[in-house]
Amino acid sequence: MRVTVWSDYCCPWCYLALDRLDLLDELGVAVDLLPFELHPDTPAGGRRHRPDGRTAAVFARVGAECAEAGLPFATPEATPNTAIALEVAEAVRRTTPGAFPGLHRDLFRSRFVDGLDLGDERLVEGLAADAGADLEVVRAWRSDGRAEAAVAEARAAATELGVSATPAFRFDSGLVITGVHPRASLARWVTRMQARSG
Repeated sequence: MRVTVWSDYCCPWCYLALDRLDLLDELGVAVDLLPFELHPDTPAGGRRHRPDGRTAAVFARVGAECAEAGLPFATPEATPNTAIALEVAEAVRRTTPGAFPGLHRDLFRSRFVDGLDLGDERLVEGLAADAGADLEVVRAWRSDGRAEAAVAEARAAATELGVSATPAFRFDSGLVITGVHPRASLARWVTRMQARSG
């Protein structure tokens, strides 16, 4: 069984979904991770959050669920423009797939644990290099537009399925679900689909 998961590094629910990715791995489900840029209109310098703004309740809920899942979580002070992070990650996924899983998690950790700005090109490239990617190849993909096109292609594929939020999961059975569902529910759905497929 395979599942395609679309996510954006600015999305706190996608960070929590790392726990569900671990569960899918435990259940023997192969996962393909694709980018989905949620907020392309975010300014290059990011958008700061008001402590009493609408995001406060979301972060409080995500923080509580992360604690339950054993994931560290620090409430972000701003939402970055993630175009650079998504392009670098997708270039790495396509050219150095072995380096991608570590980079994927490191980008989430940088934002939701370390509080760093994923709009910082030097930071993102440093994470890619630490994960084992060839920066010259990554830069070539970004400079000639291949990385941007790949991110747009992944988002278009999700949109065709009706996906407009992250994280989104599409199982090879055709089932599409969005959001982070309880572990028990996800395990039950996967087990049923595995039984039906024999």
